[in-house]
Amino acid sequence: MTAPSTGSGPPVFGPYDQAALDLQYNNGARCPDFATYMARYPQSSARVRAELGGTLDIAYGPGPRDTLDLFRPKAAKPPVVIFIHGGYWQRLDKSHFSYLARSWVRNGAAFVALGYPICPGVTMTQLVASVRAGIAWVASQADALGLDGRRILVTGHSAGGHLTAMAATGPGPDLVGAVALSGLYDLEPIRLTYLNAALRMDAAEARALSPIHLARPRGGRVILAVGSAESEEYHRHQDTLAATWDVEARSLAGLHHFSIVDSLADQANPLFRTVAELLHL
Repeated sequence: MTAPSTGSGPPVFGPYDQAALDLQYNNGARCPDFATYMARYPQSSARVRAELGGTLDIAYGPGPRDTLDLFRPKAAKPPVVIFIHGGYWQRLDKSHFSYLARSWVRNGAAFVALGYPICPGVTMTQLVASVRAGIAWVASQADALGLDGRRILVTGHSAGGHLTAMAATGPGPDLVGAVALSGLYDLEPIRLTYLNAALRMDAAEARALSPIHLARPRGGRVILAVGSAESEEYHRHQDTLAATWDVEARSLAGLHHFSIVDSLADQANPLFRTVAELLHL
């Protein structure tokens, strides 16, 4: 995915002209090792699937991408970490992030990699509804799956951070927590970038799906995290939502948009330990 070249022009959003706004969200251009992470995610995930097995492509809805992968420890009734992948709502797949499961399974939690339909095949409104349906399905089927439906935590990265926030605010099961990494909580500037060619949002839909315009989640702990090396716009998104919802926000030192994902696999990372504590592991 390539953004237009930089230049100068009239402001489009805040202080940014079109080229500068596009660059704020062009994480591939901002991270020199972007290609390394894009290669490592699926390679590491394939190894973890071979190691853990897991139950793959469980259908929670009618669409071909309305599926999830479940990895579970041997213990009965484990708590559940549901992970929602990024990709600007238009690329990547749940299979890229199986590698996160290993640490959770080792610590006694089940790990769900949640798939969802992507744009432009669906609207953003439909995409959000699918994610909420997937989380509700896990909760409703927890007993049948041998999981603890009272201890479900949702987390996600980038677009998945946005979807984590939307899942926390919408109708659905009670969650012990929602942890959003590098989330996008104000969709108006997204609508004004090159990304909207696939998303096709108008101003009304962008506002309706922006967590900064929604009420604070009714229960469960909400934690927002962003890498210190991420763009100014990513920090603005987090700062605005943290202030609006009055929730905890963390800036993770030395991390960029792609390296921050590993925080959810690193047992020594304070964010990992916080999630483990929320799940009473």
